Amino acid sequence: MPTEFLDRIDLPELVQLPAWADPQAVRAATGVAIVLSVIGLVLAARIIRRLVVRALVVVLLAALSIGLWEQRVNLAGCAADCSCAVFGQPVKVPADLNPNCTAA
Repeated sequence: MPTEFLDRIDLPELVQLPAWADPQAVRAATGVAIVLSVIGLVLAARIIRRLVVRALVVVLLAALSIGLWEQRVNLAGCAADCSCAVFGQPVKVPADLNPNCTAA
């Protein structure tokens, strides 16, 4: 499973997510990103003429969509244990979602 792989490796915190990026907002944003990547996948499959380039773009967009879906599923219940992260980047859980999570 992809999440087990991500749990085994220690990804560095590359960016500091903005304060408004709570788990619900990030989950909604990943939903939009999935839809956009699927639209891009369909457009790439129809527009790109070279078979190798088309196959590469389609595979990359499909992998992106699957990865985004996996992260979206993980965000569904992460507020309960205060361990929300997207591709290894921590997402702060606001006090209204779980008062036990620190706001630090």
